Amino acid sequence: MAELDGLEALEGLHRDLLSFSESQISNVERLESELQQRIGDFKKLLDKPKKNDKSRQDLKSKTVLQIQDEEYQIGGEFADETIEVSDALDLDELEAARLLIASQEEAAVIDRKPWICTVINFHHRRLTLLECLRIILRISVDDDRTEAERIAFRGFVDMILHSDDKSLEKGSQYWRRCLSSMSDIEAWLRQLAERAMTMNIVGQSQLINFTEVLEVQRRSLIQQHDALSAIAAYLTKGSRTGADDFRYLLSKIKAIDRYDAILIHYVPIITTSIDNLGSVYSTTPLEEARLIHKTLTDQKEVAAFGDQRETASWSQRNFYALTLFLWLVAYSGRYKDDGIGTQIQGIDLEKEADERARLLSESLQDGALHLALSVCRDLQPMQWLDLAKQSFLTFLLPESTPLPYDSILPSDDFQDLIMRQLQIFVQYFIDNMPQELRKLRAEENDQRMQIFTRYQRGPTEYELHVERFLVIIAYAFANYPEMAHEFWDSDSQFYGFLQWAARRQSTPLAAAFCEVVRSISEGEECAEAAHRFLLEEGATASGQIRRMSSLSWKQMFEELHFYASNLRDRPSPPKNALVQSGKPIEDQIAEPESALMLQCYLKLIAHLYRQSPSARNHTIYMPDYDVVEDLLILCSAGLESYLRACAYSAMAALLTGKDEFIGQGMWEKFDTWLTGQHTSNTAVLRIAGGPSNPVMAEQMIFETVAASFEESIAFVELLESLVTPYADSSILCDFLPFAENLGSTYRMAGIEPYIDFALGRVLGYKSTETQDPTQLRMLQWHCLNFAVLCLSSFNEDLIIFANRSNVSVDSAMKVSSLAAYVKLHPFARTMEWFFNDRVIAALFMATHHDVDEVNNAAPNSPLVMALSRAIEVVDLVMRLQATYLDIVRPLIKTQAAARSAPVSNSALASFEDAILNNLQIVVDLSLYCGTGHQDLTFLSLRLLEKLSASRKLAISNATGAGLRADRSRLISVLEKDGESERVSRSLVKNMKIDERELEAGITSPGYSLKTSIVTFLDNCLSALPNRPTLAHLLLGFSCGNTTLDIPEDGLFIEGTSLFHAVRDLAVAYPVADDITLLSWRSAIRCGSLTLLKKLWMAPISSVYTLTELRAVDFLFAQAIQQHIIGSETLWDGITLHNPSFLITDGALAFRYFLQERSVFLDYVAAELRSSTENNTPSLSARVQSALLGMTVFSDGQEVNNPSIFDLFDFTETEIQDVGPVASIDLNFLRGLDFEVCKSEREGSFTLYNIASARQLIELKRDSLVKEGKLAHEQNDIFQNECDRTVGHLVAHNQYAQIATASSETLAAWVRVVSVTLECCAFEPATKISFVLQALQVIMPKMERSFADNPAIAVSLAGLARTLLRFVDFDSIFSQKGRALDFAKDRLSQLFRVALAGINANESPAELRETCYQICFCYLAGSSKGPKGRSSLGAQNLRTVMSAGDRLIDVTCDDAFAGQGNCRVSATMMLSALVLLAQREDSKYMIESLVRLNFIGVLVELLKHIPSELRQADINRSAMLLQYYNAALALLLRIAQTRAGGPRIVGVGLFQALRESEFFTADPDIGIEMAGQNTLKNYFDLMLAIVKIVNAVILVNGPQHAQGMYQARQFLKDYRDVVVAVFKRNANIGGYLPQKTIDLNGLVDNFTVLISATGFLEVSIATA
Repeated sequence: MAELDGLEALEGLHRDLLSFSESQISNVERLESELQQRIGDFKKLLDKPKKNDKSRQDLKSKTVLQIQDEEYQIGGEFADETIEVSDALDLDELEAARLLIASQEEAAVIDRKPWICTVINFHHRRLTLLECLRIILRISVDDDRTEAERIAFRGFVDMILHSDDKSLEKGSQYWRRCLSSMSDIEAWLRQLAERAMTMNIVGQSQLINFTEVLEVQRRSLIQQHDALSAIAAYLTKGSRTGADDFRYLLSKIKAIDRYDAILIHYVPIITTSIDNLGSVYSTTPLEEARLIHKTLTDQKEVAAFGDQRETASWSQRNFYALTLFLWLVAYSGRYKDDGIGTQIQGIDLEKEADERARLLSESLQDGALHLALSVCRDLQPMQWLDLAKQSFLTFLLPESTPLPYDSILPSDDFQDLIMRQLQIFVQYFIDNMPQELRKLRAEENDQRMQIFTRYQRGPTEYELHVERFLVIIAYAFANYPEMAHEFWDSDSQFYGFLQWAARRQSTPLAAAFCEVVRSISEGEECAEAAHRFLLEEGATASGQIRRMSSLSWKQMFEELHFYASNLRDRPSPPKNALVQSGKPIEDQIAEPESALMLQCYLKLIAHLYRQSPSARNHTIYMPDYDVVEDLLILCSAGLESYLRACAYSAMAALLTGKDEFIGQGMWEKFDTWLTGQHTSNTAVLRIAGGPSNPVMAEQMIFETVAASFEESIAFVELLESLVTPYADSSILCDFLPFAENLGSTYRMAGIEPYIDFALGRVLGYKSTETQDPTQLRMLQWHCLNFAVLCLSSFNEDLIIFANRSNVSVDSAMKVSSLAAYVKLHPFARTMEWFFNDRVIAALFMATHHDVDEVNNAAPNSPLVMALSRAIEVVDLVMRLQATYLDIVRPLIKTQAAARSAPVSNSALASFEDAILNNLQIVVDLSLYCGTGHQDLTFLSLRLLEKLSASRKLAISNATGAGLRADRSRLISVLEKDGESERVSRSLVKNMKIDERELEAGITSPGYSLKTSIVTFLDNCLSALPNRPTLAHLLLGFSCGNTTLDIPEDGLFIEGTSLFHAVRDLAVAYPVADDITLLSWRSAIRCGSLTLLKKLWMAPISSVYTLTELRAVDFLFAQAIQQHIIGSETLWDGITLHNPSFLITDGALAFRYFLQERSVFLDYVAAELRSSTENNTPSLSARVQSALLGMTVFSDGQEVNNPSIFDLFDFTETEIQDVGPVASIDLNFLRGLDFEVCKSEREGSFTLYNIASARQLIELKRDSLVKEGKLAHEQNDIFQNECDRTVGHLVAHNQYAQIATASSETLAAWVRVVSVTLECCAFEPATKISFVLQALQVIMPKMERSFADNPAIAVSLAGLARTLLRFVDFDSIFSQKGRALDFAKDRLSQLFRVALAGINANESPAELRETCYQICFCYLAGSSKGPKGRSSLGAQNLRTVMSAGDRLIDVTCDDAFAGQGNCRVSATMMLSALVLLAQREDSKYMIESLVRLNFIGVLVELLKHIPSELRQADINRSAMLLQYYNAALALLLRIAQTRAGGPRIVGVGLFQALRESEFFTADPDIGIEMAGQNTLKNYFDLMLAIVKIVNAVILVNGPQHAQGMYQARQFLKDYRDVVVAVFKRNANIGGYLPQKTIDLNGLVDNFTVLISATGFLEVSIATA
């Protein structure tokens, strides 16, 4: 953990407090300890020593500064920076120097000047402490917490306040210090504003450093003011303050002279103080409350002179009015009890009640509710512009100006605090002053009646207090469904208030009431209650003023119908009138505010449609009313654009949760209306003088919609709802969201005109012309969301299924055919638009934003949402472009006659071409990765990964002969402005190991970010393994064209790069808890290790990577962390033996473990090779020690660790394969071919795409249903089959990945053992011990694997063969001793195991080849021992004989017909066995060979040597030569035996030689064969053959007349060859000596043959 003074530890405390407040913390003890240690910081939080001359002089006079126990040498530059800090913070110079020293290191990390970093850290630390204290106080007074939790946190508050008793003194002091600090901040903010103004005047506003510091301070100070306000409010709420404190508060807030965020921050302090002192629930005595009331209403505070009232001592009259109003509604509750008069004698309760009512009325006239509503509006500004609500607020607050757009929003906690307080005061007003509320409404109704009796038009002349109060209720209870339930409880006062407010409403009151209902109907339960409330209908009056009954569905629908009828039945305007230029709404309806009421009706209707299924069904299935008809009329003409927008939104909401019937019905009505064919629109078009041509009518409405922002948004929103998949649609997405013949009567069927409008007109044109940032982002969001729906709902897998699966896609689909699906789906036209220049420009404009603005925006803001959608669209287009360009577009082009005009730029061959023209997106995406928005970071990393994997983007094509490819364009653009280091720093911050993250688990945002970053880097390296990539640049390397380097002044050299962060994860990230290995933790560590492996294995990064890993003893740190596993090891809580293991996360944990082990072993091997190449024996010795079980660190520390033989543990954990899908007992899915779902390979396996498999099953389900083979009651059976099949496929994938990982780990282990023997300097005894121990470890597993897993057997056999190379057979078999006997036994056991491998059923050729080599090596090495039946040779022969005839049969088969080296190895094995039998005087081998006629086979082989060599290519020629040499050596062995020699002659040795024509070749040329040294190879073969002939002659002796005769005939026939050999050897006849050809052996053998056969004597005698 960091030092307690560090910001990191403080931020950790803040996170723990947040987790505790959300009931998600798992380590309460740590939180308690942290709070105890921070008590002192909280006590001193509000203390700040101010700058002073003495400290400044001391600083300037010193050269050595002592901070705590450390001394620092300081100079003039440091003193100047200290003074900068002191001036900026108004802080004591020596304290500023201490902070400046502490910030030096972090300044380099964040790339800021030290004094700037100090200012930032000061404010950050102060704000974090305030936020922590805010949470502590909130929990201490939170009634939703348990009593024990409140008591515990009240105890912490007591310690902070130094309060050991329940007196108010300490709390009051701290509370007043909070208010004093708030005043200091207000003065500080004024100074900053003045300084900024001065900088602008003198032209210093371009000084980025100073501007940044001013902005950072301004933002932080306002946030601190926010936190202090909440702290003071919570202290008051916790009864830590009293009446004098409230009077003190009143004296301070009088001076506030303007409406801004500062004023808003005082509101919760006022509300909690009034609630604590004035309400009936307060513990304050009534006498004290009356004194406060007198103070607040004293004539010195308020002098009332009729209309000349003044509040001279209050700078803000409405602020005083609001304070008085809040006091009155709370205080009046004390007088509800009839017995109140007995508490205080001599008071006139009725008179006081009248006085309070008068004061209340005056406070309202002075703007109390006006200010309260302004506060609500600015507390929750509309990030998503709602013009309807905005216009209503403007109507209610005609003279109020909202806070500036760039104002710093109050914190969520502050908003929650105020809203909850407002909820309390709403209840007080309703409960305590109901008569006054009724009186207000009556007065407003009277005023309205007077206005209407005078027939006045235009603005109203009466106050709207009730309406404002209702809208305040709407704000206060919005997003509080638990509180909103009170309104729907029929026994509550709130419900009675709703009924009262719903009756006999005026037009503005109806609009305000709609806002209330909207706010209290969030969530399905409350929305259903609101729906039921609106179903209750009162008596309906007739006439124009119809709102005399209670608000209900019926009344709202009648209002809509009334206005729609008016529009439809209007007389025709002049022919040149435009559709959108209808008369103002007030000329068509009875009351001037009706437009507001109508839009509020529509907004309420839309809201309830979205929230309540019952409301939607009630409307859709009404027998006597079609709301869509009226909404379409309202959309047609005559209304203002914002009203038409509300109508579009209502229709969009009606489509929430739509099914096919509703969706297609709406499409039909909407499309018919748009083209002027609908009955409701025909009259409107006729009246408006519009065209009757459908296409022209369509275009005219599009022009109308595009003319205004709000209507464009709502129209596209409706299109989004229309193309959204049905709620009951399957994962197949094999449907169209509209009828296939939609619009076919006047255009090509489909929705291309709508796509053209949304993407071409609105996104392509309107968004690029919109200047208002909020409007622009909302346009972008809706258009891009529409595009995402069109693209993501297209299922490209259907095309694959149609071509490769055994399911009839056309008959199973919900569309008539796959061709119709492809042609009509909005996917094609949408993709085409994203190859249009204007849309591309708009799309990339949507992806480009200032990263600081993005970082400061809320996650649900239009900016972040639109940006995320833009990135998602680019990602989708890149992913789907291959399908579009290769399949869909060619198919669409075949329908050219019926197609709309093409819109794409034909010059763009792929979307990468568009990206090449907008490479700024690479920089933007990289910067977005450092924002605090998790989803945006994931999207950015995913798209960056795609861009990096594109060779077209990453590699520039060279042009011209001899030119090399240029460096990566992505790297160049990211390096251009030095942004790569900034991006890397932001990523590094997310890679730190946090114990809180480990406690939170897989749901932690930090964990998800780490996973995404590691995956991104790994995939980038995999895409282009031998070239510099974005991953290399972000990791900290400097990238050239094809090389890497380490920058001299970068993060890498400082050890703070992303590479080092990854390295730290690989070293220190824990993978297990106290019980089990966890898959989610292993994923991080495994990913980091895999990433490092790719770096050290790649030539361009290997040197740098290995150097950095050695610097931290990476190998040895990994060695001591290796886990030894067994059958009982828990993997995510379960063992390997669990039947469901393969379908759980435990399988993931096991796979990650194997991959980690493999990487570690590969790294060990790499370090051993490197130590040998670089001649570093000390490193080699340390590695050797670690492999033997003892790690020695650089400082000499020794730690035991698992040895290399312990690390063979993973081979004992075996998992059975689940087998093919056909092995499952299926009925409905029997025969379904899942091969089409196979995707990527994993080693020797192919994995199934589970998502595709689910889709294929769903397609099969639809096919069975259409064929009538799957009844509804069989769905459960089918689902069971589906689950079992998918589980089987998942298990197969898991098994394949585990098997591959296990194989790779085994291969790595084998490599380590081999490299260890090659590279480490062992003592002879140690080496043989190492070899024998390795054999002991691997032989049991190798023997078991012969039948179960031949691949493992091959790998282990290969290692055993390698181990034999390091065995000194001479010393072992020529000497005696217990240790040597053990070695002999171990080697003998290996020999027996190898024989078993050869003899195993269905053993692969590769395994037999290796076993042959093991046996040959062993037999050759053990042949040094003495002869005799008790000798090792005799034991070996008995071992061979006990293996049975099958051993010889298999070996002979391989020697004759084996592939590759297996033939050679088998032949050498036979040769060794013949020698073994010969040494032991046994005829077993010769008899076995004779039994199999193998000697004849070998002799027959001689016939084909020349012909086969002539026909072979160079590779096969080399292999044939190896085999011939081995076969001839075997024949020689056989020929040297008494039983074998005659057999060879008897089967036609000399006849075979004659037929081969081997010796008829020209000795100067040899046999024609591929390759080099052909003549040498020819003479070598000749020598081998002559040796066989000699052996046969010598073994048979002169008594074998036939043999002698054939030999002499052989010499006679090939006399010329013999003579030529002699001459060449003697350099006679012009032959030049050749060093590569030594004929001495051949001459000697010919000489022996001539001598043995008496060839010369016989020749002379017969001459």
